[in-house]
Amino acid sequence: MTLTDHNKKKRFLKGLTQIFILSFLVVGIVGCSNDAQSTIASKYSIKSSLDPSVLRIGFVGSSKDNIPTGVEGWAIHKKLLQQELKKKGIEKLEFHAFPNGPPLNEAMAAGDLDIGILGDTPAIVGKSNGLKTKLIGQTSINSNVWLITPKNGVKSVEELKGKTVATQLGSYMYRYLTGLLKAKRLDKEVKIVNMAASDAEAALERKDIAAYAFPTNSGPLMKSKGFPVIDEAKDHPELLGSSVAVITENYLSKHPELPKIWNNVRKRALEDVLKNPEDFYQFQSEQVGYPVKVMKDSLPLNNLKSESVSKEGEKLLANTKKFLVEEKFAKKDFNLKDWIVK
Repeated sequence: MTLTDHNKKKRFLKGLTQIFILSFLVVGIVGCSNDAQSTIASKYSIKSSLDPSVLRIGFVGSSKDNIPTGVEGWAIHKKLLQQELKKKGIEKLEFHAFPNGPPLNEAMAAGDLDIGILGDTPAIVGKSNGLKTKLIGQTSINSNVWLITPKNGVKSVEELKGKTVATQLGSYMYRYLTGLLKAKRLDKEVKIVNMAASDAEAALERKDIAAYAFPTNSGPLMKSKGFPVIDEAKDHPELLGSSVAVITENYLSKHPELPKIWNNVRKRALEDVLKNPEDFYQFQSEQVGYPVKVMKDSLPLNNLKSESVSKEGEKLLANTKKFLVEEKFAKKDFNLKDWIVK
């Protein structure tokens, strides 16, 4: 493949990412048809509800009990969130799992979710491109990415030149991967393809790809299986991500007290986590199906902050937004402080 072809491919992939995200945001901004709403809702088993006593929460990942993991999941597991919301007339929580952030944004744009827990990259891109959300807080910070190769594959990032790598487009892993390759001056020399993390292990086994950028939960698992790690986001602090919770402006207008309740409950849950870390990681392990050690590597306790948005966390968000705007993944810039719920 010539350098010109590589440049065309890079522009195509950038365009693909923006088209993919913009396509569903347009649906949410200009109004969904009933058919479009029905398709989105049915795909992710979301029942359309106008019941004010129901709160619909979307999250990225999967779990045994179909609830989020992390501190928010612990608060739900311990019934802390349910108890507080019930006092405000919210009797039922509905949870909906998504493979990654862009389709969760799609459901929020269609009005099928009230709150979303997802990576900062798709959340920021969604906000930038017109999705009407407010940031409740960060569920965790310093989200690592693990760049993993086939066994007996390349030994360094530099050796990826002329090869194909993969990750999930529109994710914080994609931001890391594109940022890493640009820093190594390989952004025009490496082909990036879209692939779900669930398909990556088989692709590495077959050596269909030279590397895969894994999210923070499955990266340690792949390492434990003997797959080599040639780079991590933690070695490039500017490329670390975070996970965030966002609420639709429509739902916030009806429940302006919800962010305060959410963050107070989360703070209580985190205090309990820090007192009982082994119980927390056992819960994580049972929900995700990964060994406890892997869960500890995936979510270190120091990545969990009591503030809704810590100074360190806000810096991560600012770095992510700056990168996305400069690379034109985000349509337009916006003020972070205006996005964060006061």
